[in-house]
Amino acid sequence: MKPLFTFCLAIAALALGESAVAQTPAVTSTLTAQHVQVLDGKTVLKPAVQSRPGEVIEYSGTYRNGSAASVDKLQAIVPVPIGTTFVAGSAQPAAAQASTDSSRFAPMPLVRTIRQSDGSERTESVPLSEYRALRWEVGTLGAGASALVSLRVRIDSPTPSVTASSAKP
Repeated sequence: MKPLFTFCLAIAALALGESAVAQTPAVTSTLTAQHVQVLDGKTVLKPAVQSRPGEVIEYSGTYRNGSAASVDKLQAIVPVPIGTTFVAGSAQPAAAQASTDSSRFAPMPLVRTIRQSDGSERTESVPLSEYRALRWEVGTLGAGASALVSLRVRIDSPTPSVTASSAKP
């Protein structure tokens, strides 16, 4: 089985790097991914080399200010890769915002308005499986300082594809 995790980590690393570069060249970012396991009632993080459906992965983004001056208005963004579902309550720090398109962010839980057939509207929660990124307003990052953000995702089960030869009329 080709590891889904490897692809997800590559996508996440690209997005994490882009968000740091967009802020300032003095800020560098590192993304790590670790398996979350519970052993004897304690949460243990182990290096994630390969993942399977149902497993939980923790993505941690570390932002470092390598300059001699503070960096203002820093935003830390960590993607939620396609094929994974964000684990509610796992964002650290907890004051993160979420997005379904990686460009528009809002406080969690996300909600959307649905227009009914009679023209009325109702509000519903956006499923966690549709979250594509989380953002933290880090604010000012002092000279030589670092900030750590993290979130957890569950690897989704692959959806079987229907081909013309397997579809029945």
